Amino acid sequence: MKVFISYRREDTAAAAGRVYDRLCLLLKQPNVFFDVSGIKGGEDFEKGIASAIDSSDAALIFMGDKWLGPVQPTNAVRICEPGDYVRAEVRSALARPILVLPVLVAGAQMPKPEQLPEDIRAITKKNALPLRHDSFDDDAQNIVATIFGTAARKRVWENKGTLRSKLAYATGGMIVALAVMLIGALVHFWMLGRPLSASIGGPVTTLI
Repeated sequence: MKVFISYRREDTAAAAGRVYDRLCLLLKQPNVFFDVSGIKGGEDFEKGIASAIDSSDAALIFMGDKWLGPVQPTNAVRICEPGDYVRAEVRSALARPILVLPVLVAGAQMPKPEQLPEDIRAITKKNALPLRHDSFDDDAQNIVATIFGTAARKRVWENKGTLRSKLAYATGGMIVALAVMLIGALVHFWMLGRPLSASIGGPVTTLI
């Protein structure tokens, strides 16, 4: 499973970053494409984006209040600019037979079709999911469940450790404790010339 994350830095960077962190708990980091910085210098960014999306199984399109965003100083709608990288990401995602999931951040609304250029207008037909500050964990879990095509699952980021890891820690702790007690008994014998049981009694030694 590979996931592509599309966002505007000045718009939804924080929210996208938090979801990215949680996805990395489920998927290996190379399987979550997060930024145009993942494209090498000198590489055609549209080709780089298309290549990343071609190898992805899902694309998350994070939309906030500034997603359409005016370009200064002309105040032109940024998403309508031919060279806008978000437009290129959405266009490439829509052209692929993958899950394209709009994520509406902090109460943002889905743009109307007439607000978007024709090549990405189909994004308005995709069912969007909200991502709100006051219900972030629940909303993030719904996003994850949608990506994996499953019902809501246990939140992996709240997992305090699997049974295997807990057993490993417990076993390691017992080994360390036994080693400490053995060393203590040997030091006692070397320094006093008598076994530990002679100092603390047989029953206590047996209990230890």
